[in-house]
Amino acid sequence: MKAWKRRVAIVAASALVTAALPLTLGSSPALAATVTISKATYLDKTLAGILGQVGGVVTGYEFASPNPYPTDVCFDPAKGPYSGDAPLSCWTPNSYPGYDRVGAPNFASNEVGGDDDYHVDFFNQHILDEHGPDATFQDIKDEWVAHDIGDWGPGEVANAAMRTDGLIPPLTGYAENNRFSWLTEAYIENDTIGMVAPGMPETARDLTAKFASVTTQGDSVVWAELYGAMYSLAYTATDIRDVLAEASKTLPRNGWPYQVYEKVVALHEQNPTDWRWAQGQLMAFVRDVYAQDNAQALPDRNNGSFIISILYGGNDYLTTLKIASLIGNDADCTASGVAGILGIIKGMGGTPQAFKDVIYQNGNGRYINDLTTGFPPNIKNDYPRSQSWDSLAQLYLANASDQVVARGGSQDATNLYVNQQTLQPPAVVLIDNADFERGTIDGWTKWTSATDTGSPNAFAEQNGTAQSGKWKGTVFTDAAIDQVRLSTTVRGLTAGATYRVRAYVQSDQAARLYVSGFGGTELYQSVVGSYVNANHQWVVRSVEFTPTGSSAEVGLHMPSGPDGFAAIDDLVVERITAPTTVVAQAESGSTVGGTTSTSASASGGSYVGGLDDTGDYVQVSVTVPTAGEYRASVAYANAYSAPGRLALATNGAAKATIPFPRTESWGTFSRNVVNVPVVLNAGANTIRLTKPAGGGFVELDAITVSSEPQVVTSPITEIAVVNAGFESGGATQNPASWSTWAGTAGTSGDADFSEAGGFAGGYRLTHAKGSAHQVFTEQTLSGLANGTYTVTAWSVGGGDQSSAFLSVKGYGTSVPELTSRASTLGWPEWRRLSVSGVQVTNGQLTLGMYTDSAGGTWSSYDAVRVWRQ
Repeated sequence: MKAWKRRVAIVAASALVTAALPLTLGSSPALAATVTISKATYLDKTLAGILGQVGGVVTGYEFASPNPYPTDVCFDPAKGPYSGDAPLSCWTPNSYPGYDRVGAPNFASNEVGGDDDYHVDFFNQHILDEHGPDATFQDIKDEWVAHDIGDWGPGEVANAAMRTDGLIPPLTGYAENNRFSWLTEAYIENDTIGMVAPGMPETARDLTAKFASVTTQGDSVVWAELYGAMYSLAYTATDIRDVLAEASKTLPRNGWPYQVYEKVVALHEQNPTDWRWAQGQLMAFVRDVYAQDNAQALPDRNNGSFIISILYGGNDYLTTLKIASLIGNDADCTASGVAGILGIIKGMGGTPQAFKDVIYQNGNGRYINDLTTGFPPNIKNDYPRSQSWDSLAQLYLANASDQVVARGGSQDATNLYVNQQTLQPPAVVLIDNADFERGTIDGWTKWTSATDTGSPNAFAEQNGTAQSGKWKGTVFTDAAIDQVRLSTTVRGLTAGATYRVRAYVQSDQAARLYVSGFGGTELYQSVVGSYVNANHQWVVRSVEFTPTGSSAEVGLHMPSGPDGFAAIDDLVVERITAPTTVVAQAESGSTVGGTTSTSASASGGSYVGGLDDTGDYVQVSVTVPTAGEYRASVAYANAYSAPGRLALATNGAAKATIPFPRTESWGTFSRNVVNVPVVLNAGANTIRLTKPAGGGFVELDAITVSSEPQVVTSPITEIAVVNAGFESGGATQNPASWSTWAGTAGTSGDADFSEAGGFAGGYRLTHAKGSAHQVFTEQTLSGLANGTYTVTAWSVGGGDQSSAFLSVKGYGTSVPELTSRASTLGWPEWRRLSVSGVQVTNGQLTLGMYTDSAGGTWSSYDAVRVWRQ
């Protein structure tokens, strides 16, 4: 019996247990039905999925140029560059040790060497096998340290952070601790975790996100959630396009990955046969990321290509694999992802014969943990050199059996009886122009401490240093302006619920991500001088809050202090669970070397400082009802010139070293916290934070222990907008189902029309006229259930209008018109407009597009959507 199984048995027998083990993978999933998957079928599909993963790598053309690869002649399953056997007309061999994974000179003919597309995938199965279905971050850290994972980019940095610096995930994936936190490893190395949750996509999504956050942060983790869900859904599906459509629910609608998904779907609608054309369009749409060192490895372009290959592949294995292999960028990873999912769907019977012949070799093929060629992806310590593909499939089955039982299903000798789950989308709030990619601060409000008479002290900036895309929101202080705020109003909140505001922030002086106007005291997290380190220029900060009403103000604040600048990008607001918390005040604990001081901003009125010497510590006691993994939120202050560090121990055992970024001033707290996972026993526990040698200086307020908050999910009800894409009737002066208001003079009835060139489909709505015009194109939706709605549309335009915006009105009595200003960046810079938090109280709303302009301007709109969540 594995150690984790012995541990669970001991805990279950303990009189201290008063409730079930805490859910560590999210809120309770929605259950659809019980589905039976025979273990023989599971093994067949899983083996085929593994062969697809490996076969895709040795088929695809990584970083091929031109992009995409121009000719089909280069496609040959299991004969791409990483096999060492690609046609010389298609690639140029070099001494790179990875370009010979199959039967390399130092391998036997039946051996395939490791690669970052699957070596961590297989190691994750070892972790789950050793520690069970709810493996903790501490388990993951301990296994990475014990076995010394070799990897590229973020994995290499994360491994060093664990082994040398003592950090624990997910801190190892944070942008300020990992300069490669934007990269692909999140999804290419963790996607097959979905295999251990067959038919349980919510479990797969959350478990994949946990493992992905070891090395990365942000959108890369979001893409990993999509992959994990797809691998899970594939076990009960017959068409990969259906799997993609269902799994797309994991993509938060307020994020960039969902917009990439929307774009590729739109491209396929416009031209369903030419995938190379679609790839070219995608490459014009995707965004750069700050401090990237290889644009061809950017997640949005590669996952857009992943979606292209699925939609244009028509559920045919070889066609999909061909597109993915030749599509350019990180195409070996793209091919690996789609082939792994198709392997599960098609099983061994539908697996390309070349994969069976070259990799599987009638069961004689072997996976090699490559420690000889110098290729970085490997596991260095105490790990098998060689494993058969069948033994790996059996390992996945053992872990899948544990997951199925842990999530309420069962098993016997021949079958898995799965409590099948239904995916629900994240309950998010769309923030209009949250990423400033309209090149303006439309949707935001600036405030300055004095009249801003010169160059504006708050503006959208394009200088090549945005976190993603081209634009960021920038503020600065100077001799005339000593404080600046750049904020946006969040509507449609639920009173009493819990929300998290999260954004990337950079600064060369003190700055704050803040929340105010929600019914409580303003809350903020500080960023101080992140700009001085180019590798860590952008950092993620977040603030959790509970509103008493339906709105709040969130944004960036640069308080009084030395002159400087700060910037914000990619703001996200999401609803999260509100778990029960246990608060331990530092001043109430035991200390060595510390001194207690008072502060009005400290949660209990006091805090502990003076942890100046090596070995000084604060120890607190916390009592929890059940054993498991919890979140310890450590409230602190650090006004020293560098980050501080404290060593974490629980119940007397050393666990990790915790970094504490700089804050604004000593003795000032608010929401300056570091969140760290801790594993606690049922009943009383001790948590000790000790100053290590050279650890800097930290003041401690309180440690709040809770289960990890999860993003709340809830169904989305799509509301039909008739002729939402302006396709009906083609190019016409009077788009079907839309009404025209011709302006106060009644002379602008010809200023709105549909024409070719849509974002999705063939047509768009355009507002344009050679003379001055005022026009509103509208549609009223009636019969709506009262509740909170969101309206979006895609926009492109040339600017210079007095007014041009998406409008929502008539949704209640004496309610304001809500708007989102049209894009002004010119053709073909489509941007998504959003109006969220529309509180319908009268069963209807009127949406439309309005323009007031002199002659010679234009703006266009397409793909109007309305939903309730």
